[in-house]
Amino acid sequence: MSDSTRPHAKWPANRDYLFATGVVLLGFAAAFAAARYLSTANLALILLTAVLAVAVRTRMSVAVYTAVLCFLGYNFFFTPPRYTLVIADADDVLAVCLFLVVALVCSRLATRLASQVDSLRLAQARAAALLSLGQRLAASNDAQSIRSIGAEAMAQALAARVAMVVRNADGGLEAVGPVPPGWSPAGMDLAAADFAEQHTVPAGAGTPYESDAGAWVLPLGTDDHRHGVVALMLDADADGADEGRRGLAVAMAQDIGLALERSRLAEALEDARVQGETERLRSALLSSVSHDLRSPLAAMIGSAGTLASYEQQLSPEERQQLMQSILDEGQRLDRYIQNLLDMTRLGHGALKLNRDWVDANEVVLAAVNRVRKFHPDLPVETSFLHDTVLLYVHPALIEQALFNILENAAHFSPPGESVQVRVDEVDGQLRIEVVDHGPGIPTEERARIFDTFYSVARGDSGRKGTGLGLSICRGMVGAHGGSVEALPGEGGGTTIRVMLPLPPMPEPGP
Repeated sequence: MSDSTRPHAKWPANRDYLFATGVVLLGFAAAFAAARYLSTANLALILLTAVLAVAVRTRMSVAVYTAVLCFLGYNFFFTPPRYTLVIADADDVLAVCLFLVVALVCSRLATRLASQVDSLRLAQARAAALLSLGQRLAASNDAQSIRSIGAEAMAQALAARVAMVVRNADGGLEAVGPVPPGWSPAGMDLAAADFAEQHTVPAGAGTPYESDAGAWVLPLGTDDHRHGVVALMLDADADGADEGRRGLAVAMAQDIGLALERSRLAEALEDARVQGETERLRSALLSSVSHDLRSPLAAMIGSAGTLASYEQQLSPEERQQLMQSILDEGQRLDRYIQNLLDMTRLGHGALKLNRDWVDANEVVLAAVNRVRKFHPDLPVETSFLHDTVLLYVHPALIEQALFNILENAAHFSPPGESVQVRVDEVDGQLRIEVVDHGPGIPTEERARIFDTFYSVARGDSGRKGTGLGLSICRGMVGAHGGSVEALPGEGGGTTIRVMLPLPPMPEPGP
């Protein structure tokens, strides 16, 4: 590492030499104090220690200056004849020359070691900064938070003022987030940002492009996918070498660009997934409308046509059966349409919860009574709570969800087999289980019965359903913070379990 890239290079040169001179004076003071106790050869070790102290703290040229001072002072003050630069004894000539050689070699080794330590320290600081930035970026998904985190991390690691600049819908550049002092949204800084964004190369201060700008601008992204630029105003007196800081800035900008590209790809994948899901639902809806919704319409039209053509030839009982058939099929069609409307409201987030305190047993009983009305031949066995347990829910939505589950069980239960409804309290939650004795659901398909339109193939309502019932049930219960799951029934069949949270009971009024 060169002198200019050392952390202490920010010191003025005269301060280094003043520091070395002071250390030399202290070394000679210690040598004079020890002269009465030590031999002349041992005094050289004290001066050699001073040379090492300066070499570790400063650059090589200052260490050489210190070694020469100590060499001359040792010769002048301690070798006979004293207070002259003349050396009388040949052994002293060898000792003084060896002192100079050892001082120079030790100073060289000390400065090299200090340089390596500084390089390792800077590398460690750079790796720590990049690791911290990577961890924070990995936890961010949207571009706005990525830019905010990146600007904060770069400002902290580089001791710089940072501005994130993006191209807006009108084609111009604008800063996003806080604008640091000294950043000009117009003029040379903006020209440098525009050049860096268009050509995806660094521009501004310290570069061949738009070098009159006060900021150094780095591109984020590549030629194929540009994500704006980052403008840095590096403080001249900040710790760390300029070359090292610029290398770290480039690496951090690359990480931020990769995170922005990851965010763009995630958004593109999500858009593709939503589009595919929309197409799948559209196809399923068309299939449902063409088959399931036409079935009750065909039955209604057939019954109404028979009444219109043969009313006089039909007996009162036959006319009553046809009218009842029209009523039943109309009600079934109304439920299908209501399910479609509820699913639309759930999918667009338009479902509003008008919560109220309601007895859990009353909500379940209301759903049971509704299913008994539409399926009078279905035996339903109930097991309710003995104590009053209040739910804070939208009663109509929870009743509709339970009705969908019960109607699903009615469609799959064999004739004469009962459907069991069990209500109890478990670990601060209300548990409602609907058990049927139908054919059951294969393990790999239990989760899929809650998918929208799944029953077009074999789902929650069999041949007579649109496949919306259990999907709506999951959406309505989930909106209240609850859950729905399908479990294997005892001795065959299926158990649909609904879990609803039980908030603290309200305080009784005065």
